[in-house]
Amino acid sequence: MEAGGRTNPDALPDGEPPQVGRYAVNGTTLYAEVRGSGSAVLLIPAGGEDAEWWRPVAERLTGHTVVTYDRRGSPRSGREDWPGRGSVQHADDAASLLIELNMHDVVVFGNSSAGIVALQLAIRHPHLIRRALVFEPGYLRQVEGGEELHRRMSEAAAEHLAATPGDWAGAAAAVGRALAPAPAPGSAGLFTPPKGKEWYWERGAGNAEPLLRDDVPILSHEVADEGELAAAEVDIRFAFGSMTAPIFREIATHLAAARGDAPDVIDGVGHSIHYHPDAAAAYVADAGV
Repeated sequence: MEAGGRTNPDALPDGEPPQVGRYAVNGTTLYAEVRGSGSAVLLIPAGGEDAEWWRPVAERLTGHTVVTYDRRGSPRSGREDWPGRGSVQHADDAASLLIELNMHDVVVFGNSSAGIVALQLAIRHPHLIRRALVFEPGYLRQVEGGEELHRRMSEAAAEHLAATPGDWAGAAAAVGRALAPAPAPGSAGLFTPPKGKEWYWERGAGNAEPLLRDDVPILSHEVADEGELAAAEVDIRFAFGSMTAPIFREIATHLAAARGDAPDVIDGVGHSIHYHPDAAAAYVADAGV
């Protein structure tokens, strides 16, 4: 479980090793890891992420059976009929994986584009999900100004790939700069990891193609059906980080209001909550009860 020759910096030295499997589900094969015992938690990765990104959070969720996996389109999972069918396909994939693992009454967590998938999983498969924790879902077009932001993001990706075909990692950095001001020249903008956690960018570079082919043009272009959201049977909680960009706060607040709720606020984190595995695990454990 390494990238760039280095281990995930947030992994626990004595973390429980997972049961690793590849599961034939919904017309493809998904790579998945299962850890621990107790009530079930599913951590959904966003584009550019995989099970290893969420390993530190899974290791900290003691007292739970935690499933992490690679979405369809990722290097370790299949690519049949991909990309093209967006969050519905990814949600059905996750549901099929849970059925294959004989899991129900599950707490599901997803952030960014994975928040979109988590929400769709709760709406489409309420018999499997007890609670959906949706952190800063990437429904950019759901709020004022999001359409323009999505346009800039898409154009940044297209321009970079036109100039440097196949440079998915460079295009991902261009998208990050379009989403938020770059902290330094040549950085990855929103996706720039804190000092000492460069591993995440190195790992993400190998997974960047799904971000550019699926998340940017498809998932982040979707708009949530607020009537469907309001009528959803599953308990759905939205959240944002106190250090996040304003648009993600607005999205979480807007969608929570459709449920007649206010979003949770996780102190000290931004959009990339995986950089703070202690805070992420604490939120999932507390809010998932």
